Amino acid sequence: MTTFDESWSGRLRKVSDLERPDHWYLTAEDECVFFGEYTARGGYGHSSTNQLIHNLKKKPELAGTPQYAWKGRAISTAANAIRANLKPQALANISVVPIPPSKPVGTPGFDDRMVQVARAISPNLNVRELLSTAVAREAAHAQQNHRDPAALKSSLALDASKVANPPKLAILLDDVLTTGCSFTVCKGLLAEVWPETQVLGLFVARRVIDRTADFDDLDL
Repeated sequence: MTTFDESWSGRLRKVSDLERPDHWYLTAEDECVFFGEYTARGGYGHSSTNQLIHNLKKKPELAGTPQYAWKGRAISTAANAIRANLKPQALANISVVPIPPSKPVGTPGFDDRMVQVARAISPNLNVRELLSTAVAREAAHAQQNHRDPAALKSSLALDASKVANPPKLAILLDDVLTTGCSFTVCKGLLAEVWPETQVLGLFVARRVIDRTADFDDLDL
């Protein structure tokens, strides 16, 4: 991975009113933070954040190949960044809930990368795999313009055995904030079982849209 550039910040940044329209399922009441900006369709070499996300998303079937080591490094990079932004004294009041991947456990393509990130943050952090995928669905990046919250909700399962002792703050953790559909649906599920818990979305990166692309061919 190249040296981090302006696409990445070592400090968490909040999704602001200016940025929220890029993630059209989010509302003003949603609190979401991120480290980097991932440019859609920009490719691996577009920025250091693009490289990090591409490495983080390397498919499980590549395990055992030389390039798969980059996935482990990306997991460590994401976990280290989150750890540096969490106050150790606050960990007792926090539960991290990884947003589940698009494939169910035990099926081809299942990737628990965000669980791995969460567990690498700190041994003292309460990580709850409260949500899981019950029905396989298309990955978000492949159909981000056609998200269906109701269909997404129906594909998820909530483990009632892990609901006890609600935290003061639940962090929904995912790699890339795209439309905000997954966050919105998962936040709603948490609200059903933890109505008094504050929910924060924490993302390694947010997807940005390159709005200059339409001007590339103009002779100005």
